[in-house]
Amino acid sequence: MQKNQYSQLFSVLLMFLLIVGGILFVFPLRENVEVLGLERDAAMASLVSIQTEHDAMALLSDEVSKSAGAKQTLLTAVPANLGQDRLILELADIAVKAGFDLNAMNFSASFDQTYGNKLVVATNFAGQADDLIDFLKALENADRLLQVKTLNVQLTSSSDIAFNLNIEAYYQ
Repeated sequence: MQKNQYSQLFSVLLMFLLIVGGILFVFPLRENVEVLGLERDAAMASLVSIQTEHDAMALLSDEVSKSAGAKQTLLTAVPANLGQDRLILELADIAVKAGFDLNAMNFSASFDQTYGNKLVVATNFAGQADDLIDFLKALENADRLLQVKTLNVQLTSSSDIAFNLNIEAYYQ
């Protein structure tokens, strides 16, 4: 029976040591668990902040690329210099595509308080009356910003017309 008593005493002692060892081992680790939990929460907050910043940067990147495209369109519509040579070629090309002959063209540069630098262009064209609307639509869709100020149309025969246009083209 004594052997059985030693076994029970040994079991109780072993259980006591396990409990004391567990307490001594777990309590210090509990503080580490709390610290690690706080660090995890801080890391998650940082991740959310970084993700939000990344999303904002992605939107900004999209805006920058759109702005670059818009800037190029504006620079084409309102070039940095007079660009008379390109304007002559563009007007002549529009006239030919619409079936008109460009007979004369006069330029004068001026400044408008509202619109800034502008180039006033007086032109004379000849062609078919049926093509006039298509010609004016082509002017509206030109790469360079053009504004028709006056239009004077004269019928030269039953279907032929001659017309004068005063156009404003803008530059920086």
